[in-house]
Amino acid sequence: MIENRGLPLSEYKAAPRTVVEACFDPQGTASLDYVYDVAAAAGLSDQPVRLAIRRLEAAGVLRQEGRGRKGRLLLTGAGRLRADTDVRFIALAYAQDAGLAPWDGLWRLYTFSVPEQRRPERDALRVALTRLGAVALAPGAYVSPHDLLEELVGETSEATVGTYLITAEATRLIGPGFTDAVAIAERLWPAAETIEAYRPLADALDAESLGSGGSSAELVATALGLAEAFSQAMESDPLLPPELRPTPWPPSQLRQRFREKWDEIRRHAPDLSLFRAYDLPEAPSA
Repeated sequence: MIENRGLPLSEYKAAPRTVVEACFDPQGTASLDYVYDVAAAAGLSDQPVRLAIRRLEAAGVLRQEGRGRKGRLLLTGAGRLRADTDVRFIALAYAQDAGLAPWDGLWRLYTFSVPEQRRPERDALRVALTRLGAVALAPGAYVSPHDLLEELVGETSEATVGTYLITAEATRLIGPGFTDAVAIAERLWPAAETIEAYRPLADALDAESLGSGGSSAELVATALGLAEAFSQAMESDPLLPPELRPTPWPPSQLRQRFREKWDEIRRHAPDLSLFRAYDLPEAPSA
């Protein structure tokens, strides 16, 4: 059991959903006893955690077996696919930061027309494309510098993608303000908005209390606060190739600082499963 000794916790408190998702082991299982202990260490009561579990179960991300602290949570197939997508995008971010994933110069276009009676599938495609960083050029027409097909299948279904989605690749986009690739990127994905999304992570990394204590409770709270800020920033980042962003790029610098802080905290508690759940890609060798 993780002891909470009433130590001051970071103001960057993790959301209940973040706590739940952080507690899954590599096999996709989380004991409810561990989930509630981690939540308590992070300053959360049981009730919001139970609500988060119900919502995740209703969304098809997980299922619960048993009740109370003796029960457990299991990731569903959909939950595993979503988690795998998140892992791939984190890996892509660090590969791009290291110059290991150069852009091939192609814009990917995604368009679909779904009948009204199949509206849930239409909404799923739109939500998935937006979550994956694509931008709408017109109703039902999106663009991204990345090939998102595999991720779209995971976010929706192979049947939905195969039935309704049309994709194309282009070396040029022509339109108002579309003078060159960098100008296109700035018009569709303004740099200032992405930089602003990383402000909570910058604040969390700058907070004097982070990493200052040695108790399990404080380490858990610090780690989850950082994970929350990092996750929120990544969800708002389309992860454009570095060729389309100014240099230096502040989000890249903050991701490196996050990696260093995460490694520092993990060295103090290497056996906590929440650290394994938030493993980062190996840093590239020099």
